[in-house]
Amino acid sequence: MKDIFIVAKKELRTFFSDKVIIMQMLLLPFIIVFGYGILMSSMGQTDTETTDRDTKAFVINMQNEFKDALDTIGAVNAPDNDVEKYKKQIVDKDLDLLIVFPEDFSIAQSSSDKLSDIEVFYNASNDNSSELFTEVNMLFTAMQPRIFTVNESSPESYNLFDSEDMMRQLLGGIIPVMVFMAVFMVCMNLAANSVAGDKEHGFLNTLLITPAKRSFLAAGKSAAILVVAVIASISAFVGMALSLPRIAESLDISGGVSYSAGAYISLLICVVTGAFVLAAILMIVSTLSKDVKQATTISPIFLFIVVIPTFLSTSESFSKKITELGQKNYFIPVWNSIQMMKDVIVLNYSFSNVLIVCAVNIICAVIGIFAVGRLFNNEKIVNG
Repeated sequence: MKDIFIVAKKELRTFFSDKVIIMQMLLLPFIIVFGYGILMSSMGQTDTETTDRDTKAFVINMQNEFKDALDTIGAVNAPDNDVEKYKKQIVDKDLDLLIVFPEDFSIAQSSSDKLSDIEVFYNASNDNSSELFTEVNMLFTAMQPRIFTVNESSPESYNLFDSEDMMRQLLGGIIPVMVFMAVFMVCMNLAANSVAGDKEHGFLNTLLITPAKRSFLAAGKSAAILVVAVIASISAFVGMALSLPRIAESLDISGGVSYSAGAYISLLICVVTGAFVLAAILMIVSTLSKDVKQATTISPIFLFIVVIPTFLSTSESFSKKITELGQKNYFIPVWNSIQMMKDVIVLNYSFSNVLIVCAVNIICAVIGIFAVGRLFNNEKIVNG
């Protein structure tokens, strides 16, 4: 056991003697996760500001029958009747909408075939203009003769869609992936250099001729990467914990800022134990690789295996298949952490499942370290 600590200490001394690596471990995961959170929150605020932005619509030959209805969208009488001038302003996005009533406008009787045409000019490349055009179309349609009404009997909302749940699902599908991508980026290069790098430069053979058991050497190197994984995962967790309330606030998720201490502890457990498995996988890849380039080329494949299903889970059909797996999701290493983090973010989790995730990831990480030790006993592998 002493040899394990000596090797781990040597590896960690190498890592912590490099200021760039220290900054990478401590700040990179935080910057990635927190920065992405700030970006999401700013996008949410921009959407809100766009929705609340004043629209500008002019009306030529305003008809009294429509005045009250057009007032609701902020449409006002144009200063003059120069249609071409206002059309150019719409092209230049200085004006959102132009409504032109014909001078001889009249509401036709049911027995009449003559209809007055109302011209509505807008700019489809201007979001505000497009939204206003849709609103005007709906408004004019509602003012036409009707034989019955739909959803007008009371002021209540007939749309039973839970927007807050949708936003939580969105956060749950993106934030965990960003966390593990950040941790992966930190651990990948260090793990690749730890074994494949030593192998490439001939340092590993020198290390293997020492009296220490090869399995202990492998365990020591793996332990150092596990320490790095813990530091990186805590950094990513802090970024996530600080950004979640900001994102929730910007997206108007009322309960998003009230995660309990238990929820945050569950998230931390999922991040750290999931990072253990990632570190073990990266050490196996590094040991099997001939050099650093090969290790860093192969390693991202394992991240994509986790990331792609996570993004696919946003589709309803794939999400149903994941739901059908039920508790089995929590027995799949790394994937279980992502799923549990999503469950915590959407406030649909249990501590028993958190414990399952923790146990499975730790067991898999230990198995991974033992696998690295066995690989160290293979001369063909350690000699590249």
